[in-house]
Amino acid sequence: MATAAEAPASITAEGPTQHVPNQLEALEVLSKDFNADQISKLPKLTCSQCRSAQFKVCQSHTRAYCNECKGSLSTAHIHLDYVGHADITLRLLEADPLWTWEPLAFDDNGLPKFDHDGGLWIRLTVAGHTRLGYGDAQGKKGPNATKEAIGDALRNAAMRFGAGTVLWSKSDAARAQAEAKKLSDAPSREDRLEELYGLMRKRWGHLDGLRNLKGIVGDEEFHESRVHDENDVLRPFGEIIDARITELVHRKKADEFMKKVRSDWNDLAACEANLAEAREKDFADHEVPMGKTRTRVEDLLTQRIAELANPGPPADQPPQSGPPSSTPEEHVQRLMEQVRRGWTNPLALLQIKGDAEKHQILGHVVDTDQGPRPLRDLLEGRIAELQNKFTNPEGSVA
Repeated sequence: MATAAEAPASITAEGPTQHVPNQLEALEVLSKDFNADQISKLPKLTCSQCRSAQFKVCQSHTRAYCNECKGSLSTAHIHLDYVGHADITLRLLEADPLWTWEPLAFDDNGLPKFDHDGGLWIRLTVAGHTRLGYGDAQGKKGPNATKEAIGDALRNAAMRFGAGTVLWSKSDAARAQAEAKKLSDAPSREDRLEELYGLMRKRWGHLDGLRNLKGIVGDEEFHESRVHDENDVLRPFGEIIDARITELVHRKKADEFMKKVRSDWNDLAACEANLAEAREKDFADHEVPMGKTRTRVEDLLTQRIAELANPGPPADQPPQSGPPSSTPEEHVQRLMEQVRRGWTNPLALLQIKGDAEKHQILGHVVDTDQGPRPLRDLLEGRIAELQNKFTNPEGSVA
C-alpha cells in the first residue's frame, strides 16, 4: 500500500509520473527567480517587411546600434527576456541531478524526429515527473539549428515545471504590445489607396503585375475608388486597371502578329493575307516604329503590297545612266526617278549612288521632304536607314 510520501505510478495526458519524496522541493527549486546576470535580451523584429528583407531592414526603417540588446539591427524591434540553454540546464541539475529528456518520436534512422515545421517535441522528466515541451530553431538550418531547437524545447518544457514563467509572461506581454502597436500603426484607407495607386504606376507596362494588382484591389474593396487615369481624369480604380490590361493584351497579340508580318515581308500573297487579318482582328490601327516615326499597320502593309506588285529595278541590274549628251540637271532628275522607285531597295540605291559618283553629281542639291539636301546625303542616309531596319528587325518592320 502506498504511503503519503510516495504515491504509485500513474498515467497522465503527458506520460507516466511517479511521485517521489523530493518532488515538491525540486519543483520549488525550478520555480525560483533567475538572477539578473542569467537573463539575456532577445531582439525580435516587429516589422514583417524587415523580417522578409534581404538584410533585415526595410525601406521604412533604419539600422542602428541598440544599447539594450547590444546589437546593430532595425529600429523596428522589441526585447524579450530569456534564459539560455546553459542556465536552464544548471537549474534542472540543481532541482534533480538525474533529470532526463527524450524526443517524443524517432525517425527511421533512430534520431529525434522533427515535424514538418522543423520543430521538436520532447519529454522532460524531473524528480520522477514527465511533461512535454516543444522547440524550434526560428527558421535556421544546419547542426546549430538542431541544437537550438533542443535548447528551445528544454526551456519550453521546463516552463511547464515553473522555470522562468515570469520571464515568459513578460515576453508574451511584449509580443502583445508589439502587435497592438503594429495594428495601431496600420495605414488608413486613404494611405493604402495611394500605395496601391503608386504600385499601378510602377506596373503600368507589365501585364502580369497589373493582373496581380487587380486581385489585390478587388480583395481590399478599392475597385470603385476614384483615382486619376493617365489623362488625369477621375475614374474607378478597377476600371482603369481593367482597361490597361485589355490594352496590354491587345498590344501583345499585335506584336505577335507583327512577327509574322516580318517573316512574310517579301511575299505578296502573304502580305495581302496579313492585311486582311489585320483589319479583321483590329490590328490595322496599331502603330509600329519606322525609323524615327510610327506607322499604322494598314498603311505599312498597303505600301508594301504596292511595292511588291510594282517592283523597282532588280537588284542585279544597274540603273540606266543618262546619255552622254544630257546635262547634269537632267541626269540628276532621271536618277531621282530611280531613287523614288528603289526607295525601299538598298542595293538599288547603292547602284544609283555609284552612277552619281561616276558622273560627279553626288554633290548636286536636290529637293526632299526635309528641304534641299545634297544627293550624297539623301542616298547615304536612306541606305543606312534601310540597312539598320534589316539588321534590327525588332525595331522596325522592313
